Amino acid sequence: MTVLDYTAIDFETANSYRGSPCAVGLVRVRDGRPVDEQRWLIRPPEQVDYFDGFNTALHGIDAETVQGAARWRAVLPALMEYVADDVVVTHNAGFDIGVIRYACAVDNIEWPEMRFLCTMAMSRRALSLPSYRLPYVAESLGFAMGDHHDPLADAHGVVGIVTALADAAGVQDLADLAAAHSMSIGCMSSGPYQGSVATGTGSRGFTPIEVNPDADPDGYLYGRVVVFTGTLMSMTRDIARQECARVGAIPEQNTTKKTNVLVIGDINPAVLRPGSNLTGKARKAFELQDNGQAIEVMTEDDFLRCLDGKALTVIEDLLLEEPVPSAAPNRNPLRSVPLDRRPIPVPPKPPKPPKPLRRERKPVGQVCSVEGCGDTAAFRTWSRPTYCDAHIAAILDVGGLEALESFTHPQDFLLTRCKACSNVAHYRFEYVLEKNGCSEATCRACYWRAWAEQSRALAGRFARFEPVPFEHAQTIASENGFIYLGPLTSPSLPDDPHRTECGRCGRISAERLGDIAFGCPCRPGK
Repeated sequence: MTVLDYTAIDFETANSYRGSPCAVGLVRVRDGRPVDEQRWLIRPPEQVDYFDGFNTALHGIDAETVQGAARWRAVLPALMEYVADDVVVTHNAGFDIGVIRYACAVDNIEWPEMRFLCTMAMSRRALSLPSYRLPYVAESLGFAMGDHHDPLADAHGVVGIVTALADAAGVQDLADLAAAHSMSIGCMSSGPYQGSVATGTGSRGFTPIEVNPDADPDGYLYGRVVVFTGTLMSMTRDIARQECARVGAIPEQNTTKKTNVLVIGDINPAVLRPGSNLTGKARKAFELQDNGQAIEVMTEDDFLRCLDGKALTVIEDLLLEEPVPSAAPNRNPLRSVPLDRRPIPVPPKPPKPPKPLRRERKPVGQVCSVEGCGDTAAFRTWSRPTYCDAHIAAILDVGGLEALESFTHPQDFLLTRCKACSNVAHYRFEYVLEKNGCSEATCRACYWRAWAEQSRALAGRFARFEPVPFEHAQTIASENGFIYLGPLTSPSLPDDPHRTECGRCGRISAERLGDIAFGCPCRPGK
């Protein structure tokens, strides 16, 4: 009888084009135990050899990092030699196997022969979770991952998921594990491609209404009611609904008891984890799931990968055409273009310098909006209340802050000190007003300390209490464009906040390491 022998794999990409690998992590597993590992940097294929700021903010890899690395066409033979006859296991095969397919296509070389299994698809069959991102599944199964978006750490996360699911199913063979969850092991060769997907359609196998009648009923979104909230970066809401209909999903406007999937734009994916504090529709979706409704919260990236992993095959066709050069305006022009009409991405323009944290204060002719106060207002507004310096100080005091510099504008960043913990950080006055409105103190250092303590209490015996080394936190901050100012707890535990200063705009803030890894909002692509 064969045992749990396989190779776990994870790719990171240089930009939004799937076939732009810049790093890969590989873990060889024998009899269910890791016996070897490799982490290689890669220079992407020449046609797509550029780095998006957003991608670099995620994984910390840029053009200088891979300057001495081999090109994809040289790495692929070594990768296949390492994998040999193993089944490749990855969390989201639509992405990682897609990296191989698209990179080979842009380099005009044949796809390699490969068998693969997807732990994301398997987790969806085995577990009932609001999100199936790698860190969420790992924590839900009771083990801690390394740094998310480090390809080797993510590959080890895949191994942890396979081990946990195999133990739960009582199997010792990869094929038996797939069969236990009604999964198939995918295969790829120079010709056909068959994904690692569920072999049964379950409740999704009904005929969709006013959507593509020829959509694949085995597709993950087929027949599911999908709702969008927030601003999508890759496409307009209308295009997103069209893409839903194309793969057999039913797009609707509002979250109801019929909703199966909530796709959230403009949200930090790091907050999608057990014990998360969310607001609005996201919280409602979590509550519906707690009440027994089969609803899943997806980030925009999760949604795109669901489309890409099963039904989206237009990239290979686009590679046969010449890229269409165009001067990119400030707003991405492709958001309103259907996916099957989009050209290969072209390198972005050099980023603009960041906006200053503060501007010059201008005299105004208005008076403070507080009843009975006739003092001159500090800023002009025609639709909202305005305040004098004394009442601005009083509002900051309600939020638990004292200003360390003069007020300039409600949208500017104001350096403040927390009266409870003395942490110094920048906040917009508008943000203070928002937090006051929901009776919440403004200081994020206080907030994240309390959040981390609550999270550890909820996790119980699965809570992580290993101190975070100073050098480790400093490295994460440095790799993502921050000056590390030190931890905000002693000892510094996982999920505790750290104090950083953006090396680009100078904003000082209190952040968790997971949020630091996404970089400052002033960076291009944020």
